[in-house]
Amino acid sequence: MSDLEPLVGIDVGSSAVSVVVAVDEGDDLVIQGCGQARHDAARKGVIADLEEVAEAVRAAAEEAEAMSSLPVEEAVAGIGGTPIQGARATASVPVTGRNHTVSEEDQRRALAACAHVSIPPDYRVLDIVPCGFALDGQGGLARPLGMPGRRLDASAYVLYTHRTHADTVEQAVNHAGVAVSRLVHEALAASEAVLLPDERDLGCLLLDVGYGSSEWALFSEGGVVAIGATPVAGRVFTNDIAVVLKTTTAAAESVKRRFGGAPDSERIDGEGLEVPSLGGDGVLVYPGRFAAEIVHERLRDLLIRVHRALLEDGLDALPRAGLVLTGGGSLLEGMVELAQEIFGVRVRVGASRTLAGLTEPVSGPEWTVACGLVLSEHRRRHDQTAFRQSGQAGVLAWIRHALGEFFELGGGS
Repeated sequence: MSDLEPLVGIDVGSSAVSVVVAVDEGDDLVIQGCGQARHDAARKGVIADLEEVAEAVRAAAEEAEAMSSLPVEEAVAGIGGTPIQGARATASVPVTGRNHTVSEEDQRRALAACAHVSIPPDYRVLDIVPCGFALDGQGGLARPLGMPGRRLDASAYVLYTHRTHADTVEQAVNHAGVAVSRLVHEALAASEAVLLPDERDLGCLLLDVGYGSSEWALFSEGGVVAIGATPVAGRVFTNDIAVVLKTTTAAAESVKRRFGGAPDSERIDGEGLEVPSLGGDGVLVYPGRFAAEIVHERLRDLLIRVHRALLEDGLDALPRAGLVLTGGGSLLEGMVELAQEIFGVRVRVGASRTLAGLTEPVSGPEWTVACGLVLSEHRRRHDQTAFRQSGQAGVLAWIRHALGEFFELGGGS
């Protein structure tokens, strides 16, 4: 592929827009440039001021263009927030291939049938993630092409969201002069950048702690088992500090980053802090441990919410490979230790892998969504190339080939 066809990922976050530009150089995905611009125009992962976000997209895209010397004209955009939901779907189709063997068309029809999950009329389908096949009741098949049988069953995980939420994200990017080729759930994008194949297979929980919302995705046997989101995230941590310390939001944000959520840390033992009062008529003095305790309790709230969601769905035993934290919130001191205490599994902070080029600027966990978006597009393009060259494709290429019209229409029945 030519370096004149850049792969662009745009993470439309709740406090910043991050843009990554990469090119495909054979086996390597090479980062050529990146850009980031702050904004304060989203609440709970949902855009509240479209034009302010569009301006942030424009600024971040221009920075990435200047660094990479490549145009940012089309991109894969990330989408998160509490409006996104998911559901497992299954469908069966008769095997119609020659001599009753499974053909590419049979597989495409089975996955297409999964897309017709019942969703509200004001919602649209974001993605159909294949989970596997069964042939005449024999499950656990990743690709049953050429196998003999009578009935092919497909299983997939369907992601959908309120149409207005998805349309607004697309419009914010479009208003910045960039076309959106597709939307990808933020946690799934981050998983492309940070998860190892063994983690997906054994069972792993990925938690992306953002500023307006925190998204999670649970994986097992290589596929998606469930997704979810909560509004407990960085903004809530900051607001708690501002309220309890009776100070400004800007000061509270600085306190959060400085003291984190580990009140027993030797680093802050005996350390104090001064913050401006809300009225601006003085300075308030507190022990640093007090600020860390505020963040600690809200971090505990976040992790317990996610753990409870897994318990309610009977999924708490699946993350055998542990918990992977991403997003800016994962950098708070005390986060890893608290997650280990609540989940009782191995916990690590995930950073982007399998990238070359200018990787240092995008090495932090706050960049995993944007990096995952270009990795996802990289894999999709290779699947499409395989489809054109050999008449065969990977599972994701099948579904995009088969369901293009469905995604354009948006929605199921």
